[in-house]
Amino acid sequence: MNLTIANKDYKLYFGLDFIAHLDDKYYIEQNGFKLGQGLTYAIAQIELANPIILPTLIKAGTVTTNTPKEEDIKNFIENETDIEVLMEDFLQSFAKSPTTRFAMKKLGKLTD
Repeated sequence: MNLTIANKDYKLYFGLDFIAHLDDKYYIEQNGFKLGQGLTYAIAQIELANPIILPTLIKAGTVTTNTPKEEDIKNFIENETDIEVLMEDFLQSFAKSPTTRFAMKKLGKLTD
């Protein structure tokens, strides 16, 4: 998935570093263990049409390269993009990535 934010192109990567970044932010703590819930939480927030997840997804997707500035991400989301299309693009990208595809299938977002 590619995005142009503040006239710069960013390739988002949905691999293990992406999932680890989300799990560091969204987790359940139980019996002294942190259970990562990042991808599950992100998918749920997209399904609930909550745009607050978008900056986190962009940051997580660019964690292995150079991450756009916070204010550039906010401006992109608020002024330069169709949020509904962007959310659908994330879901489609998750369905294609080997590291996120299985979660999409388990959550009933994929039929094959």
